[in-house]
Amino acid sequence: MVRLEQDKLQGNFNTTSKKLHNNKSKENKNENGEVEKFSLFVLKSMVDENVPPTPNNFQIYFEKLLENKPISFRKRINGYLEADDDEANEDRAKMEREIKEGFVQIKGMVKVVSTVYKNLNILKQIVKKRSSELKVNFSQLSVENTLSTLNSDLDKLTALTAKQMEALKGYYEKTLEILKDVDEKAIFDLRYGVYNKKHFLNSLKKESDAIRQYKHKSSIVMVNIKDEVLDKIATAREKEMLTRNIAKLLMKTSRRSDVVAHYGGGIFAILMKHTDLSSAQKACERIAELIYGTSFFIDETEIKIDIGLGIMPINPDYSIEEAIDGALDILPKTGKDTEIYLVGKFIGDE
Repeated sequence: MVRLEQDKLQGNFNTTSKKLHNNKSKENKNENGEVEKFSLFVLKSMVDENVPPTPNNFQIYFEKLLENKPISFRKRINGYLEADDDEANEDRAKMEREIKEGFVQIKGMVKVVSTVYKNLNILKQIVKKRSSELKVNFSQLSVENTLSTLNSDLDKLTALTAKQMEALKGYYEKTLEILKDVDEKAIFDLRYGVYNKKHFLNSLKKESDAIRQYKHKSSIVMVNIKDEVLDKIATAREKEMLTRNIAKLLMKTSRRSDVVAHYGGGIFAILMKHTDLSSAQKACERIAELIYGTSFFIDETEIKIDIGLGIMPINPDYSIEEAIDGALDILPKTGKDTEIYLVGKFIGDE
């Protein structure tokens, strides 16, 4: 039997722990230094290009310049970004979902109370009818007294219920105003887990104003699933399921600074800030590669996916509607077997 010396083991363990700790500290120091150098490079690039070093612009440029780095470096930095990711949007989406659900519950509650109130009125009419019948067919004083008392009680109950309904109606109308205000400020499309059209348009307008002031380049990309793909899917639920999967892939391939939104009718819009046409084209290549490289199944039947991709620059000399229309107009001309993407033009530039 071999006997282990406790003190010696503890000493070896402590020595090993210190070595691991020191090695870990060196690794952290090297990694931190790597991030600091890259951050200074980002800041210098912004200054050189005359871009205001605001936190939002810094994030956009950080992600933009990161795309040009080796994949091993990108993986390390993305690890930090994921660990430091802000969950505010996720929390807000959850809040909006709960508010909408609360709205549904309130409407249901009022509907039930309203039904109870109507039933009480019906009951009152029934009792009055039966009371008239009893007066005609019977002369017993006790029966008349009982019915008279019953009618009196019902009148009191009805009056009380009416007051409660008025109070409840006031609470409901006030709650409705609050919920409508929240709904108007909502920025998410909860069906697809992306931003809604209103938020996209607001963001696009702000970006156009920023371009007018600072002269940088930004782009928009419109994406849709081809009608011939959707026409082969039997039910609306299955079509929506496929569209939700496309939305998830768009979120997966986008940068944090991109605004990915459901524009409507199954069409998605992406605002790519500080992204010129060349970079937007590369982004479309990544989108196509990811979507076409993904298998889609409905009831064990594989769906042959085909999408349209249209790119437009944001030009403050033109309206944001003209930029969107330019991207939408070229969507039918793109696809898997034709042009993967196309860059549209403003009417005045043709």
